[in-house]
Amino acid sequence: MRGLLTAAGLAALAVPAQALIGYGITMYDPSCGFGCYDSVSGFMLECSVMDHGPVGAHSHGAGGPTSPECRAGDDYFLTTLAYCMNTTCDASTPRWKLEKFWSEQATGSKTVAAKWSYTEALAQIKEPPTDQYGEDDHHLTRTVLLDPETVKANTLTREYFEQAETIHSQYGLILLIVGFGTPVVISMFTRLPYMSTLSDKLKPYLVYPSLIGTYHVRPLPYLLGNAATVGQSLYVIMFAALNIAMAAAGYKSVQPNAWFANEWQEVMGYFSARTGVLAFALTPLVILLSGRNNILLWATNWSHSTFMVLHRWVARIYAAQVIIHSVAELVLYIDMESYEAEFKTEYWAWGIVATVFACAMLVFSSLFFRRWSYELFLVGHIIMAVFVIVGSWYHVEFLFQRRWGYEFWLYAACAVWFFDRMIRVFRVLKNGPRRAVVTEVSEDIVRVDVKGIRWTAAPGLHTYAYFPALSPWRPWENHPFSILPTALLQSKRDASLSGAASGSDTRSTADVEKSGGVTSTSTPQRDDQALGGAPGTGITLYVRKSKGLTNLLANHNSLLTLLDGPYPDNPTDGVLKSDRLLLIAGGVGITGVLPYIARHTNVKICWSVKASAEGLVRDLEGPLSRVAEKDVRVGSRLDVAALLAEEERTGWSRVGVVVCGPGGLCDDTRALVTAKARTGPTVWELEVDAFSW
Repeated sequence: MRGLLTAAGLAALAVPAQALIGYGITMYDPSCGFGCYDSVSGFMLECSVMDHGPVGAHSHGAGGPTSPECRAGDDYFLTTLAYCMNTTCDASTPRWKLEKFWSEQATGSKTVAAKWSYTEALAQIKEPPTDQYGEDDHHLTRTVLLDPETVKANTLTREYFEQAETIHSQYGLILLIVGFGTPVVISMFTRLPYMSTLSDKLKPYLVYPSLIGTYHVRPLPYLLGNAATVGQSLYVIMFAALNIAMAAAGYKSVQPNAWFANEWQEVMGYFSARTGVLAFALTPLVILLSGRNNILLWATNWSHSTFMVLHRWVARIYAAQVIIHSVAELVLYIDMESYEAEFKTEYWAWGIVATVFACAMLVFSSLFFRRWSYELFLVGHIIMAVFVIVGSWYHVEFLFQRRWGYEFWLYAACAVWFFDRMIRVFRVLKNGPRRAVVTEVSEDIVRVDVKGIRWTAAPGLHTYAYFPALSPWRPWENHPFSILPTALLQSKRDASLSGAASGSDTRSTADVEKSGGVTSTSTPQRDDQALGGAPGTGITLYVRKSKGLTNLLANHNSLLTLLDGPYPDNPTDGVLKSDRLLLIAGGVGITGVLPYIARHTNVKICWSVKASAEGLVRDLEGPLSRVAEKDVRVGSRLDVAALLAEEERTGWSRVGVVVCGPGGLCDDTRALVTAKARTGPTVWELEVDAFSW
């Protein structure tokens, strides 16, 4: 973009910018001064280097045969410039502003001062000039008049360019504010008085249903990705439309133009700059939406999985802006016949780096690669993001030297990223290094007890666990797990064991399983004091082994564990205010719903597990015994439709449904609850507790 924004390199501030163009930064003020300078800066002076190569098409006086030092000492250059400013700038332009322009811009370099001040240069003019610089003049030998049309064209060129840049900044701020503020405004709207009824009616049409069939947690065919819900899709469509509007609107042209040969080049120049600024503006939002410490999780009632969906789509919009910016620049410079010169510059090379890695992230962030190896994807994703940020930084650094504030978008992006990482470190340090007891409860599920952790025993929370001793070469690797307070498990198991010792049956009359019996077994004793916690304190994680780090988990009495958490996943207020709470789980998904039993008085648990996970059922027999109504099935599936129909027939006014488990179970439950909520008199609240990576 050298031919666009460095056109006024002579007008650059020597100190780094402190804001954005139009919001703290003025590019060409007074424009009349810049117009006069542009009109006289190309004149040959006595001190000009006659054998200097031709001035670049986009230098606009910033280089060429005449140096700033030459202009600083040339009498006729200074008097011609001063006379033009005196006759062109209107009376409303303060004298101090003209003097400021003169001190900073009269020579084309702020570091080289003219030998006279603006007032002193005017005083050197004894008689008003009467002729113009002509073709027969080999160099400037007198004070001359400047062509009014040329001065006007140069002045308007800069004015229109600055107006365009101001609009770029304005539209970038609009994108950032709308992208960030929409979730907040919608959440505030749902909390207004008398909005609960309207919200209940809208949820079955906007919040619950998937846009494409019953696909949401389950991937689309051929691993094309995950379908968004209708509400999420509306956000994406709105934001994409806003990006298109911001990129396409607000262009004004002035011809003749000192920098562009025709209107097409001028508008294309503005358009290429606009898309670059919009991409920069989206950068902090993209990073924010993916963060664990996304403040929108606390400021809204939107779930973590929703923000992950939005992160992916906003990132795709960002990549589209980057690609369009690069293509537009390429097309423009080819048309201006300056591509070969631009291609050799450092700023262009770093722009290519940023664009290539943005495209690579777009490809390698697809569901295929995420499922193939999530750990490898994550490391590669971060590395490529660093190259995008670094490439963007040097792209504008080599081009503008921090004069116009473009770097502030990158400062914001880095601040968001560092804030998230800093809070992660603080959380890990606050929780401290822990020693966990790992117990195998089935062939592919282990129980991890971490003592001494005192977190709020609230549902809808998860933590990220590090097991650095398992993989010394990848100590940073961590995984999210739903949190179970150990006391919720331990107290009832202990009571069960005490009852068994006294010969009593502590299980409820409702069978723990609908198919097959359950044998009550004791688990290895855990020394709470030795592990640094009082009896009953701590958290428990149930982990299903898969390829990667979790596959290394095995029986262990003192495994080094670091915890980053707790974090909210789903809002729980709606389901907890229901008359009836139906908890539906599949497999190890029981950990996502079990904490609700301590927060609601009218609960039914429906849980299905594979036969190979029967050990998990036995391990959770204690807390399950607290629930009067339960349907636990080993080796058979739940009939979700029948479960919902039964709750509806009972006549509850408001039923909350929480589902956690395999994608098929979650998506089927979502579809069935949506259908019920649209037709029957019962009000349904739905929360789907499923991580979407």
